[in-house]
Amino acid sequence: MESSIFAPPNYMIKFLKNNLDLFLTTLLLMVSLSVFSAEKQLADLTGEDRDRYDQFYYLLNHGTPDEFYSYVEKYERDLHDKGYMMLYYKLKTNKGFFALAHNMLYRAIQYAEELDQEVRKAEAQDYYYLATGLYGDIYKSGHDMRKAKHFFIQAIEEVGARDPKFTLRMYMNLAEMQSLRHPEESLEWLDKYVEVANEMKSMDHLSMSLGMKAYICLLKNDAKEFYPIYEQYQDIKKNHEPELNNRYDNIVNVAKLAFDKDYQQALDKVHEGNLLVDSALCVICIHAMEGDVNQGFEAMKNHYVEMDSIYSLVQAANFNQLANETSLMRSQEETIANKRLAKQLVNWLIGMTIVFLFVYVMGRRRLMKKIWARSKELKMALARAEESDRMKTEFIQSMSHEIRTPLNAVAGFAQVLSNPSYELTDQEKKDMQVRITENVDLITSVVNELLELSKSESESVMREVEKTDIRCNDLCRSVLESMKGSEKATVEMRFTTNVDDDFTIRSNAYRLRSTLNHLIDNAQKFTDMGHIDLRFEHKGNQALFSVTDTGVGVNEKDRDRIFETFYKQNDFKAGIGLGLPICRRLVTSLGGTVELDPVYTNGSRFVISLPLK
Repeated sequence: MESSIFAPPNYMIKFLKNNLDLFLTTLLLMVSLSVFSAEKQLADLTGEDRDRYDQFYYLLNHGTPDEFYSYVEKYERDLHDKGYMMLYYKLKTNKGFFALAHNMLYRAIQYAEELDQEVRKAEAQDYYYLATGLYGDIYKSGHDMRKAKHFFIQAIEEVGARDPKFTLRMYMNLAEMQSLRHPEESLEWLDKYVEVANEMKSMDHLSMSLGMKAYICLLKNDAKEFYPIYEQYQDIKKNHEPELNNRYDNIVNVAKLAFDKDYQQALDKVHEGNLLVDSALCVICIHAMEGDVNQGFEAMKNHYVEMDSIYSLVQAANFNQLANETSLMRSQEETIANKRLAKQLVNWLIGMTIVFLFVYVMGRRRLMKKIWARSKELKMALARAEESDRMKTEFIQSMSHEIRTPLNAVAGFAQVLSNPSYELTDQEKKDMQVRITENVDLITSVVNELLELSKSESESVMREVEKTDIRCNDLCRSVLESMKGSEKATVEMRFTTNVDDDFTIRSNAYRLRSTLNHLIDNAQKFTDMGHIDLRFEHKGNQALFSVTDTGVGVNEKDRDRIFETFYKQNDFKAGIGLGLPICRRLVTSLGGTVELDPVYTNGSRFVISLPLK
């Protein structure tokens, strides 16, 4: 009958369900801190790194909030800079645990959010579980057991097999949360705890799980299930004492005394303290087992008063934190408002200054535009004058050399032929006549180039391009045929093609022939040995004429200037520097291009490209 009346009754269970968690929170946090902080990687720390960690651990357990957080701000930056990411993330987690242990729930939430955002931004999936587990502890402290359970289970899934001690802590949290509401489920979580402890071969954690099971049996008033647990606990204590965790010795002994019906000794043992579980709840359960209703009610009343005091302290701490945060936010808002006002004043001054400068600049700009326009006209006029003067000088120099020299030769030979005092053989007279003819041809060639340049510079004439169908192979052969007699004996003239003789293009035969003549004539001037190749190709929608020689080639520094009027690469060669400029203008009038091939290095290669329509 006693056990049926004080099992405990439903109203007591309901009361205890609503108030149990707060008493166990601080204990579990202290246990979790010691378990959580003992990472295997810490064994790798030596020297200054180890000293700094030891200082952190000391402040974690014994320091004030100001001391702890002041040290941690510097220490976490040092860990991050050195790349100790596991220690870094766990340190940030311990900041949240420290806040919970000091009833600073609001600050703990801030640290959890900060850690969660950081690991997910860095995609550090191996550490997601740290933030998730911290969220679970926060909701557990706030008595939102549904969310706490959700986060604890999610943390177990995220951690996997990476951190067995963390997994054990999650199982212990889940078991502790369900110890009064759903004791059977609590025992299931402890069984999972035992599985992990066995895999780790850790008597330390195994003894802790047995101690918690003994506590749950006391809450359930289940002697039948308690005694096998007690025997297993004593076996570990006897055979593995160096590895035993004595943390739960007292609660195991209290349960044993209570189930042996030695209630007074059990109560005395509870009052000695160091149970590491809710001692007030143990007193209530013992009185319920004893059947002492009055003492049970008195214990429940004391428990309620103590809970109310604890709630008041927690709420006061959080209200103070919120008040500080609110004060800080107000200060920040005032600062922002002052900055906004100052910014508006600055913007107003800047706007007035800009208007003044705009009026000033626009007036000055009008004046400067007139000056710039006039200066530009003067510069262009000066440039044209200088260019005209330069071209005049170059023209006079070229004419002086290219016309006077052959004229002197003609005059000299004519004097020799007409002077009766010279006795000349028929062969000598014939040679002189040939030389006179050659020099006259040179003069004629210069005059023709000048006339052709003048004609090519006339834009209206260049537009008047009369096009006909041209057989490309026949045109090339006729050009080479016209050059016979002027070629050097040491230079071979050749023609190649990749089309049939009936292949035609539509263009101006005269200008195309003139261009090829200039290019071949230019190649002859600079080629003393080897060959000159004239080639026609049909590629895609392009007709390509190329003149390739094995002469001296064109210097790299002269490649951009050879198409300039009157420019000569070699002043000692015949010509006035008009052949290539005339070629470019003629080809341009046909809608094509003429370029020096930079890839060819055994002489020179000029390529005419005409579009086919």
